[in-house]
Amino acid sequence: MSWRQALILHPNEQVINSWNGNCKRRHKNGVARHDAVEAGEVYSGTLVLTSQRLIWFERGGSPYEAMRVSYEIDLKILQCLTIGGVNNKWVSITDDQAEYIFYLEGVDANEIESFRNLIANQMEKARAAKAKANVQMGVITREVAMIPCQHCNGLMVQTATFCSNCGGKQKSGE
Repeated sequence: MSWRQALILHPNEQVINSWNGNCKRRHKNGVARHDAVEAGEVYSGTLVLTSQRLIWFERGGSPYEAMRVSYEIDLKILQCLTIGGVNNKWVSITDDQAEYIFYLEGVDANEIESFRNLIANQMEKARAAKAKANVQMGVITREVAMIPCQHCNGLMVQTATFCSNCGGKQKSGE
């Protein structure tokens, strides 16, 4: 079974893109860092971006086994998206539970920024839809603008003094 056959979409959700590759997952205990991921936790699969979520479909033990949802990240609670690597580009995505390190086919030095922008765009749309729904229900919601860190390029709250990803102090007035 492919990931397309295993995918169950929420109402008004649509698939935006997908990438095959490998993933490492690390539960958060404080600040997530790429170099702290333990070796031997690599899983092969497909990362699927929808209009509401990032979903990791993991392959079974043999090439003929079905793909299954290993975890998903709601775009409204995605906390940080960082890119790095010189020869082997990686993407770090952090939510409130864990850090996920992806090595994705087709996301190389030329494609990494468009990958990042695609996810950031969907994240903004998902948060705006949630804010609109909350306003319609009579709840006042404040949107928080996210900007790239001046040191690690991880997404962070625009008014933050320190980056939640690398801890770097942000220069004021720039």
